[in-house]
Amino acid sequence: MLTRSPLIRRLSNLAVAGAAMLAVLAPAGAASAGSNATVAKKTQATTAEKGTTAASAVKLRKLYDWRFHVKPNNAKYIGRPWKPSEPMAELKKCFNCTFPVKNAPKKYPKENQLIKLKACGAGSFGCKNAPVRFHSKGVKNGWYFVAQKGHFDGAGSKVYFQFYNEKKTGYLMLHVWAYVAKPSVPDNVNKSFARGKWQDFNHKMGVKMHCKHSSQC
Repeated sequence: MLTRSPLIRRLSNLAVAGAAMLAVLAPAGAASAGSNATVAKKTQATTAEKGTTAASAVKLRKLYDWRFHVKPNNAKYIGRPWKPSEPMAELKKCFNCTFPVKNAPKKYPKENQLIKLKACGAGSFGCKNAPVRFHSKGVKNGWYFVAQKGHFDGAGSKVYFQFYNEKKTGYLMLHVWAYVAKPSVPDNVNKSFARGKWQDFNHKMGVKMHCKHSSQC
């Protein structure tokens, strides 16, 4: 039988010891990397969860829901069978030509655009800051505003605008409805101001539509 020399045995023992050391260290390093990845994932999940919780924490309640016939404000017409796409086309030509809130842009807003509206009314209402972001996705022939921090209705409040044809008559209608978070003005004052503004908007659009379809203007 062949026997290994002391030198060979020593080298062999060193190789075995080195392999054992690597076997011990490698899993520890891998576990550490896995741990870091797990912590990172947990942090991301926690951040996302906090964002979702913050968004869902805004409790909204409906303040009003109104429907107006889009027509000139006179006794000649109960309504007119104009297409919902027509007032939208007018708004895209000039937004603030008919939309009656201060600081509304002339150019039709882009998705998620910040608009620093200022709501000014008579009497006790005065002028209120009303910053909003513009959205139109999911609303056919319309859009909605989402109130931002500093808005008198409270951040997260929403007001929707949509043009449509009434089923029975085919008349063009403007539907406006709103949800508020934490308004800083009494509901009756808030609704009175809003109704006056949206009736004004509706009337201006009605006159615009009438002139488009009539030679009398």
